[in-house]
Amino acid sequence: MSYRGYNIILWITILFNVGIAFGTESGFRATLAPEEIAWLNAHPVIRFSSNPDFTPVEFIDDKGQYTGIAADYLALLSKRLGVTFELVPASDFYVALQLVRELKADFLPVVVKTPQRAEYLNFTDPYLILPSAVITARNDVENWSLDTLSRMKVAVVHGFYTQEWLSHQYPEIELVQTPDIQTALLATSFGVADAMVGTLATTSYFTSKMNITNLRVAFQIQQNSENSMGVRRDWPIFRQLLDKALSSISVEEKQAITRAWIYLEPPPLWKNPKLRLIALSVLAALIGIILAILAWNRTLTRKVRLRTQALEEAHLRLMQSAKLESVGRLAAGVAHEVKNPLAIIQMGVDYLYGEVPKESEACQVIKDMEDAVQRADGVVKGLLNFSREKKLSMRQTDLNDVLRDSLKLVQYELNHHNISVEEKLALELPTINADPDKLKQVFINLFMNAIQAMGREGKLELTSECFRLRKEGDALRLANGKFRPGDRVVVIKVDDNGTGIEPEKVEKVFDPFFTTKPVGQGTGLGLSVSRNIIELHGGAINLRNREGGGASVVLMFKTA
Repeated sequence: MSYRGYNIILWITILFNVGIAFGTESGFRATLAPEEIAWLNAHPVIRFSSNPDFTPVEFIDDKGQYTGIAADYLALLSKRLGVTFELVPASDFYVALQLVRELKADFLPVVVKTPQRAEYLNFTDPYLILPSAVITARNDVENWSLDTLSRMKVAVVHGFYTQEWLSHQYPEIELVQTPDIQTALLATSFGVADAMVGTLATTSYFTSKMNITNLRVAFQIQQNSENSMGVRRDWPIFRQLLDKALSSISVEEKQAITRAWIYLEPPPLWKNPKLRLIALSVLAALIGIILAILAWNRTLTRKVRLRTQALEEAHLRLMQSAKLESVGRLAAGVAHEVKNPLAIIQMGVDYLYGEVPKESEACQVIKDMEDAVQRADGVVKGLLNFSREKKLSMRQTDLNDVLRDSLKLVQYELNHHNISVEEKLALELPTINADPDKLKQVFINLFMNAIQAMGREGKLELTSECFRLRKEGDALRLANGKFRPGDRVVVIKVDDNGTGIEPEKVEKVFDPFFTTKPVGQGTGLGLSVSRNIIELHGGAINLRNREGGGASVVLMFKTA
């Protein structure tokens, strides 16, 4: 096919389509009588007024344009009649009625015929039928009907046909007149009115838009909203022209307009109230399960942490016990092997001391040898005390009395170093089952360590108290796994304001032969022996540095 032939076919197609469109409009005018065409030519612009808030039937959009189902119908009628429709704005439908009644507007695109309106309007045949229904928030009424409404307050829009229809057909109903549909819906939702009568299309639209969730359709009224176009009484020919133009609109065109504004498809699943309730219930259940799992995991984590801590402490105690057992056997062997040679050396020193003149230099050497033997003997005695199996003489003991008796035995050292003592002893301290002599040995050792750490001008604080251990607390941590939450314990604290202990050495102070004292001033067995005595009593001992300086020793015993 030549290029010229193709262009001819293209122009024929375009002219054919234009002819169809033009034929539809010009064909309609061809059916009109000459007087009707003359009237249209004499009235090229026709004014109308409307309800500005009757979505989706008719309303003014955000851009100030008239739109909705009625606007689409007017667009078709404008083409068929060959006239322009001009909007006369109104604040509400009641005002729109007044504008037509006062001939300030020529017709209303959407209006229901009533006897009162028929006094000043001519009506076309109904072209838009909208189902009407009773909307309510009440759930305490089972059988709804128009007779039921006679005992209720019913919201209606002022000027709507429902107001005139109900007031004439059911005068016993108490009407609550509102300026617009939104106010009527809110009045019903908040209980100001028991129900509302309106069209399903508009009420469902505004209910969704305003997110009102407590309203439902009580029942559908058989009296549907049959909407016509209402024309001023002195223009019967225009009402006749509108009827002809409306009847020329095909069923397909009407369906297309309706589908564009009223969606007949089922709503999305997420908008179904029942499915939303089920989804929320499932979500709440899942959240509950997740929270329960998190809480259980947290509990398990805490239990694992506590159990791990307990196992670590038990492991450390086992290692310490094994180490002490080994040291004890070694100490016993060393003590027996060293004691006999020391006894022979001591005998030799005593003999030489009697043979050498007291003023000679040799005598001073012998005295130094004797001092060295005595120190070695002290170490041997400490080793034997540490290694030999201890037998306790248990009886009910007041630890306050043991503390006071122990203080008396070191009173000379306290006075000599000018150290004051502050007692904070509980008045009614429960007794415990203990060996008071062994505990005196512990307290005297602690007092002497504190005196040596303070030097001079120090302060020794003694505290005794009784309480129950809590699940969370510093006291339970100091118990070293010996006690459980809820146990009733007696606690003794020996605090000094001396130099304290270097942090890296705190964990070693109870090890045998470990000492912070200068060489020759301690064996390093005092605290080891003290801990053995405390553990034989089923108690716990703990040493730590004080925040203000000095050291604090805490002893803990379970009450009877």
